[in-house]
Amino acid sequence: MPVTSEKRKIFCDMGTKGELTFLGIGRSPRFSPNSVSRDDAILQAVAQELGRMGHVVNCVCEDDSRLPDGADGIFNMARREDVLKRLMLAEEDGVRVLNSASALLKASRSALTSLFQQSGIPVPYTKSFSERGRRPDFPVWLKRGDACAQTAGDVRFLHDEKELEAAMAEFRSAGICDLLVCEHVEGDLVKFYGVEGTDFFYYYYPTAEPGFSKFGLEQINGVPSGFSFDVEDLKACADRSARLSGLTVYGGDCIVRSDGSFLLIDFNDWPSFSPCRDEAARAIACRLVESVTR
Repeated sequence: MPVTSEKRKIFCDMGTKGELTFLGIGRSPRFSPNSVSRDDAILQAVAQELGRMGHVVNCVCEDDSRLPDGADGIFNMARREDVLKRLMLAEEDGVRVLNSASALLKASRSALTSLFQQSGIPVPYTKSFSERGRRPDFPVWLKRGDACAQTAGDVRFLHDEKELEAAMAEFRSAGICDLLVCEHVEGDLVKFYGVEGTDFFYYYYPTAEPGFSKFGLEQINGVPSGFSFDVEDLKACADRSARLSGLTVYGGDCIVRSDGSFLLIDFNDWPSFSPCRDEAARAIACRLVESVTR
């Protein structure tokens, strides 16, 4: 079966309802492993879309010493805790922030995994290393649970107990104790991107042909077989995950099994949208304007 990708565009016919002022906050390089230019590109693309809609836009990096005040809305890629706490105060004052600072402060990998498990989102069998009970059978994935992956070593594919013990020792020596052990699922790896509250959704198979990879881990599942699955179901599941987590602008990965069922293996805030940047930027800009003016 041939392997193809699909993208769905959002069509924004909304009037501009007067000039608005927006602030874009770019991500610190330390939170953009191997993706600094890609992350900056989507921020600038959203800024350009808002400008074309007739709005005033100012962009800064979260590492800047001072963030400007007075914006009607903020499009936010920041992950620094101190910056998010300042943005949360702006949210409390009524400023619309996408992605929400208050949501991001609660969106560690461990917290999202627990939320999705409790809410019936299909995810692989996963245990916190500190939890009692059966661990997944080998091979497994050991993942840093307190934050997103910042280096290749923050997510590891392990074959046996010896490798697990060695990896655990390395994490602990680095002061990282919040760890998740996740079952490995056979099937097709699918990456997806979306903006909750819009029609925009894009998916593709990252191992179907050579392309960019942050850490090279996609190759574990190999070349996709092209198992049939329901794209509408995947979009609905991803949008629901976005609503549950508060991460309106999202990306993620899933494994599609031979029977067409899928499991979400990663869900994250505001990816680079590299394969679909123009369409994503328009969807994000329209969603932000809608959230400010409704």
